[in-house]
Amino acid sequence: MNALETFFRSPTLCFIIHDSLMLLIITNDTDVHPNPVIENLNKSGLPLFRLNTDKLVSDYDISYWLGNDGAHFEIRYKHYPHSINSEQISCVWERRPIEPLTTYDDIPSEQVRKLLLDEADGFVRFFRYALPDDLLWIGHPLYERAAGSKILQKKVARKVGFNIPDTLFSNRLSDLSLFGDSDVAVKPIWSFDIPAGDEGSIVFYTHKRKPDDIRALGDASFRNSINFIEKYVEKKYELRVTVIKDECFTARIDSQNMQQNEGAVDWRQGYDHGITFVKDTLPNELQQKCFEFLKEMKLNFGCFDFIVDTHDNYIFLECNTNGQWMWLEEEAGLPISQKLSDLFANEIRKKQANKGQR
Repeated sequence: MNALETFFRSPTLCFIIHDSLMLLIITNDTDVHPNPVIENLNKSGLPLFRLNTDKLVSDYDISYWLGNDGAHFEIRYKHYPHSINSEQISCVWERRPIEPLTTYDDIPSEQVRKLLLDEADGFVRFFRYALPDDLLWIGHPLYERAAGSKILQKKVARKVGFNIPDTLFSNRLSDLSLFGDSDVAVKPIWSFDIPAGDEGSIVFYTHKRKPDDIRALGDASFRNSINFIEKYVEKKYELRVTVIKDECFTARIDSQNMQQNEGAVDWRQGYDHGITFVKDTLPNELQQKCFEFLKEMKLNFGCFDFIVDTHDNYIFLECNTNGQWMWLEEEAGLPISQKLSDLFANEIRKKQANKGQR
């Protein structure tokens, strides 16, 4: 097998050369989530183009022309005969774009290199914002950014009829009195981890605390940032619900079989301690509310986290609008990549048929 054949058989780079409408995948070179979808589309003979934004200037030739008569762009691989242009996009899947990390040539000056990569990063952002809204999108950059607001999520959740825990965003220690003596969950608003010197970093997981324990730390521990605190809900189990347009894929998480710092409070801590994910179902009424939630956010995809409390009430915690799901497909047998493949395939065929009728 020669180098070109190897390239087109690679699951991470497998494209069909086809002068037709196609799916544009915007992600990064290390993201494995598109791979099964790419394989499925290839088996169906449907075209796609994968744009790895971390290698934007090292692997692609890009031309975007705008004038009084209109606009046109083309993105082409530097070393392989495959491209996409503004007339060929039928749908867009924005998975995990990151800033460009490599230049085509070796740039000796670190300052110049940073400037060049920052400029390329600016293009990545402007390009994504300028793609048409009327396409089928999974992960629209503008709407997804707004939908990431944990404040907006709580408001929309209440609007569509979800139960939510009492929630506080505050830098006033006295506001803890709103929770009485109830245990609270201290959560990150934005940060994922905390720098830890030579040890690298410490992941900022949710922590269960008593209000008096927080007060005992003193006002200085509270007033220097905005703290995200929820009333702690005692759980029977948790659900991770991956919603794609009109279908829900539900996994049950038996987090309460774990120790407190090994998944019982924040199930993500259970990865290294044997926490289990099994296929489950979400009541139809709640499925409809998930669809309404995404409609309010102008999105077609979201990973919802629910608690089922000790009285069998379903409590909405949050929606990760570009969440991971590969491990759920592997551990709980949820056919998420097949759903995405079918969604994109149907959209490509529909657009191709409409184009043929014109």
